[in-house]
Amino acid sequence: MYISKWWGDLIGGSDDSLALIDYLEQLDLTEVTLNQILKDLGFDILLSKGDLKNGGNIGFDRRSASGMFRVELDIACGALIDLSAIVLESLKSGYVDLHDLDEARQPCKLSIDASEQEINLIRDELNKFSGNPLSYDLAELVPADDMRELAEKAKMIADELL
Repeated sequence: MYISKWWGDLIGGSDDSLALIDYLEQLDLTEVTLNQILKDLGFDILLSKGDLKNGGNIGFDRRSASGMFRVELDIACGALIDLSAIVLESLKSGYVDLHDLDEARQPCKLSIDASEQEINLIRDELNKFSGNPLSYDLAELVPADDMRELAEKAKMIADELL
């Protein structure tokens, strides 16, 4: 997996990461657009405001045997970094296998189509985060050294998304 150098702890290691994978899995598709993902999760609104520092209302409706329920992604900037890594994997490898992201999943290859404009929007947010990570709500939960390390990784992902 191309993103294995980042995926697993600070990126891809949170409850929001697993919820994001749940969302992708429930799509039950082999191809999806980044635009659809951004809209479904509510990132389109947050990104249009250009500020993920204080989170926002993002999440998705999940199907279960007892009906539908809302899954909230608690830390918007962390979820966007995870999503950016997943998009990068799809762009570099042609797809992302959800099993590679979470070994508890069945193999499921998903290709994410992203426009240059959408990539630039995500890159801009990653660069904002990497420039001042301690100003984000995530910093209330994560030690400063880990935030700086996450910022370095987010910057590397942004640079790779060129």
